[in-house]
Amino acid sequence: MIKKVFICSPYRGNIEENKKKAVTYARITVMSGDIPIVPHLYFPAFLDEKIPNERMTGIAMGLELMDMCDEVYVFGFDITEGMKFELDHAKETRKPVRLYDEDFNPVNIKTIPVDERADARYRSTIRNLRVLK
Repeated sequence: MIKKVFICSPYRGNIEENKKKAVTYARITVMSGDIPIVPHLYFPAFLDEKIPNERMTGIAMGLELMDMCDEVYVFGFDITEGMKFELDHAKETRKPVRLYDEDFNPVNIKTIPVDERADARYRSTIRNLRVLK
């Protein structure tokens, strides 16, 4: 059975650059034989990020898609508010999570306390996630 993977990566900030990175993460996921679910590439095509109600609709729909996924892949050490919200949902639902840096290298959960890339916000956000090795 093909695994459905929810891609959790930054959107806000440098949107064009972040979209390119999300496309790369999705492509690598496909090449690994899995199906990437990337709401922040899909919903902004018809929902306006600048209209709060539309942004919240997209985020809520994204959580529905996460519920249908087998795992969540988290990319990078910069956790946006939207990502934090998604990861809080992953905690609540005990969704399995894999951590990666921006270059798709696995992040070792055991070395997070000494990993200089992982600031206090990152460590706090990933605490109590069901992280897979």
